[in-house]
Amino acid sequence: MGTFSDELRADSSALIIPVMTVLMMIAAMLAIANADQFITVWPYGVMLVGAPIVGRVSWWLIRRERPNLGGAIFVGGGMVLVTLLIANGWHPNTSLPYVLGVFVVISGMIGPPHASLVTWVVATVLLVTAVFSRTPLNLHTLIILFSPIGINFILALAGYLSAVEWQVAVDSISELHRRAQRRRDELFAIQEELRLANARLQSLNQQLEQARQIAINERDMRTRFMNNVSHELRTPLNAIVNFAHILGQGGRGPVNEAQLDYLTRIEKSGWHLLNVLNDLLDMAQIQAGEFKLALEVTDLQAICEEVMTSTRGLILDKDVELIRDYPDTWPLVRVDKMRIRQALLNLLGNAAKYTDEGYIALRVRSDDQYVSLTVEDTGIGIPPAYHEVIFQEFRQVDDTAARRRVGTGLGLPITRHLVERHGGSIRLESAPGEGSRFTITLPVYVPDQETAVSPETPQASRN
Repeated sequence: MGTFSDELRADSSALIIPVMTVLMMIAAMLAIANADQFITVWPYGVMLVGAPIVGRVSWWLIRRERPNLGGAIFVGGGMVLVTLLIANGWHPNTSLPYVLGVFVVISGMIGPPHASLVTWVVATVLLVTAVFSRTPLNLHTLIILFSPIGINFILALAGYLSAVEWQVAVDSISELHRRAQRRRDELFAIQEELRLANARLQSLNQQLEQARQIAINERDMRTRFMNNVSHELRTPLNAIVNFAHILGQGGRGPVNEAQLDYLTRIEKSGWHLLNVLNDLLDMAQIQAGEFKLALEVTDLQAICEEVMTSTRGLILDKDVELIRDYPDTWPLVRVDKMRIRQALLNLLGNAAKYTDEGYIALRVRSDDQYVSLTVEDTGIGIPPAYHEVIFQEFRQVDDTAARRRVGTGLGLPITRHLVERHGGSIRLESAPGEGSRFTITLPVYVPDQETAVSPETPQASRN
């Protein structure tokens, strides 16, 4: 089967041909019943026999998906039978020529748009042939034939125009149907792609959930391990440091100079190990997302004085001046005092470590929004290429003078994390041989506004 319009014509033929066949047979039987001479009735007998034959052949062709040929045979056969009736019983008042118009209309319904015009031409030829086979050619006969030929032409023209409009409408509907079918196929393909994507997404979600659970288990295991390490190492280290200090102070009797030197080294090494352990535990908590702040409103003067006092003990054997540059009025901040103290001690400790002469200064400045704490020194300085590297875990400046100083490479990364958790920032200004300036900026506390620091569960002490 061809296009959608061909399917519709085939459906029309399947309905019209049986109906017209039955009507032709009924008309033939009525004519035979009313006839009084065989000479006038035999063409109706031919119609009675020929109509079902023509209808059956046409029906068979339509069922074999050849509707145009089936329709042409039915229309042609019907017009031949009617022409036979006209040729046998022609008289000027007969209405049989108008019956040909029925087949003109039918051809426009079951055939292509031009079929009605072609059928009209064939019907006209058959009509003229049938009439002039019985009567001589004259003007009077032509005038009589003009009426049925004209009416049949009007029917053919109307059928043609209607068929053209019908064809355009059907073609438009067919195009819309094809578009809808293509869109449906596209939507089906998209739906299938979405189904596959959804299946892949579910699989990825399952894998991510498994990976997340593994990460949680590993984090919990690491936390338990670090807690155990904290307990198992802190206790003996504290004992070593305290006992070395007690012995160095003569708590168990006098010690000579060599013994005091050994005890002092033991105490310093113990404190160094404790500091390394603290840094490792802090970094483990940071990476596990378990680092907490105990925030409170305070000023920074007491913290600054405390860290400067601690720094004094780190430069006793060096020609280094300790400078305090404080404001007249200290602004309030909302911080974890122990963690800010830790951040400042890391910066001042590094300054003391890398400064052999000159000065180390702690400068404090503030405005309405921020307070800045600058640790400035005249040490060896840091090349610009390492300004970001030193804030990464376990990374240090790859320089001979710097490598001579012992360190874990965790102090500055921890310091930056502490400052950023308070809603602040840290920046570095330094060059080799020109010293360094580390500036911590923290938001000033405003009682009637929310600070940039997210609330945390109070937890100030290490495990």
